[in-house]
Amino acid sequence: MVKAEQPKAAAGATLDDKLRAASALGIVASNELLVLSDRNFVFALWRQAKGAEVRASAELALGGTDADCTTWIKLGIHDAVKRDQAKEQRDAEAARIARELKRNAAMMVGIEPTAEMLVLGYKDFVYDLWKRVSGPKVKAAALEAFGKDEAAQKAFLAEGIRKAHEQDQLDAIEKNQQATEAEKARQKARAAKQRAMRQVLGVEPTEGMLELSDDNFIREVWNRAKPDTEVQTASVAALRSSDPAVWKRFIDTGIYEANNRDKANELRKQEEADKRRLLEIQTKAEKSLVHPELVDAAKAALAAGPEGVSWFLRIGQYGAALIQSLQSDTLGVRGWYIRNGSDGHARIEPGKPVPGPGVGADANWRVVPGLADTNCHSLEAADRPGVYLRQENLRVLVAQSDGSEQFRRDATWCSHPGLQGAGVSLESLSAKGRFLRHINSELWAANKSGENWFDNPNVFEPDASWRMHGSNPVSTGILLRWLNDESLRGRVGNPVEEEKADGDVRWRNYQQARLYWTGATGAQEIRGAIRERYDALGAHKSGLGVPITDELTTPDGIGRFNHLNRHDGASIYWSPETGARAVYGTIRERWASLGWERSYLGYPTGEEKKVGDLVVQEFQNGRIEHDPRTGRTTDIRK
Repeated sequence: MVKAEQPKAAAGATLDDKLRAASALGIVASNELLVLSDRNFVFALWRQAKGAEVRASAELALGGTDADCTTWIKLGIHDAVKRDQAKEQRDAEAARIARELKRNAAMMVGIEPTAEMLVLGYKDFVYDLWKRVSGPKVKAAALEAFGKDEAAQKAFLAEGIRKAHEQDQLDAIEKNQQATEAEKARQKARAAKQRAMRQVLGVEPTEGMLELSDDNFIREVWNRAKPDTEVQTASVAALRSSDPAVWKRFIDTGIYEANNRDKANELRKQEEADKRRLLEIQTKAEKSLVHPELVDAAKAALAAGPEGVSWFLRIGQYGAALIQSLQSDTLGVRGWYIRNGSDGHARIEPGKPVPGPGVGADANWRVVPGLADTNCHSLEAADRPGVYLRQENLRVLVAQSDGSEQFRRDATWCSHPGLQGAGVSLESLSAKGRFLRHINSELWAANKSGENWFDNPNVFEPDASWRMHGSNPVSTGILLRWLNDESLRGRVGNPVEEEKADGDVRWRNYQQARLYWTGATGAQEIRGAIRERYDALGAHKSGLGVPITDELTTPDGIGRFNHLNRHDGASIYWSPETGARAVYGTIRERWASLGWERSYLGYPTGEEKKVGDLVVQEFQNGRIEHDPRTGRTTDIRK
């Protein structure tokens, strides 16, 4: 399979997607709910949801792109409902950390954020803060963070906003010309305590808290800090000292250092949990037999580190990694794929033999949890949301979902190890004991009982076994021949490099040969000494053309040859005595008329050369001369 361009991003959620999403929460979706945009639909379900994982995963989707919201409706909500039912946490902790970061940042500048504000994406949240704050340093820092990436926006909320707000407070205190130095010192101490309470503990301090002595303020922090945290431990350590300078340092910087250690510990635990979850998804995908792309994506995310793992869990596992193509594994039609370009009777076809824009896209299926049983699978046309592969009266169709329970059952397929011992076989949920089978290029839910013509037991096992490949598969003419000609495959071996092209000519090198293809010649092999001579002469650019036959044995049983598609004919002949020699044009025509190698001339011992006004080629027992001036061609015995 040759992979062409990447598939398009999934389109918006369908009406059926939204109905299923609402139903997963026990909500009967009204028309007013169903007509909402995907983002607003997620927001509406988030407001009604009770489960911690559903709410958390919705918050993470709302904090992302519109495509993230679509994916949540189609797939994410169903996974989250399962986690809530199993009392399994994944997104809840990540969402809590995100909420806390935003809330404490807003609290730092005296803003009590609403729940709706906390589900904004980081960029939108920073923009909302910029609109609300008045401090010039905070406003400038927020604007700078707004123009950068998410990492910079998180850094602003974690540290930047505090430092900017501190500078705004200090600037305001210093500008107060009426205040004494003692009063300014008192105001600075109050401001430091206010910042500590707001950002670290998320508490709006009372006047009484701000007037506490430093040691008593630290006791207040100790009382309010979460047990067994670095902030609590550091506050105890500060209180053990009788040095006011130690107390002041804790309030000014130590509490933030301890808080950062707590955040680092939280992050490490979250990363460990995320890694475990990714490995679980990878294992489940491997066992499913239908998700090799998802397996590869999980491995790549793991190799990319914590950020890659987090992205995979939130987004990657629901995106392009779900797109697969299904290749027939029956000899003769290997390299043919189930197509979804139009509704109606489903078929396998080889597709176009040359890669190009859009080629292979009609073989892309989004493999999603089964519409009627999430332990099985449904195959949705990747570029046509709501269009599935379903059986109806045992005929397999490409059809738009009507939202009925019967359709969902008909569009659900359960995976089993390939019936022929390799690949995967897909059993219909609504027609138990019947498998997705191709026969005469058509698809049926079949068995091998002989009950119907498509239940023919002949080659049933390979017909009902499929190879899962990636997106946009292209079965070139070369690949189709190699897959389906076992004799050829035995001669040429496995490919050693990718297929190449030069205009209309395509070729690929194998362990023992090279295959050439054009639309006119099909795929033909050339190998051994003949291939070496062909390459020495310039291969397909030599003027000889490309092979129009495989390498064949000569009728006399001694030599080997390939014919080529030069406009006036060309061949390369080989024998043990003469080696490989090219013969073409008028001289080849004369030699052929005499009986090729079985003529008295035997095999060519050289190639055409100019001798005076003549073109001459030597053979074992004579030569052929051609006079371009007269057009006369003569064979001469030695």
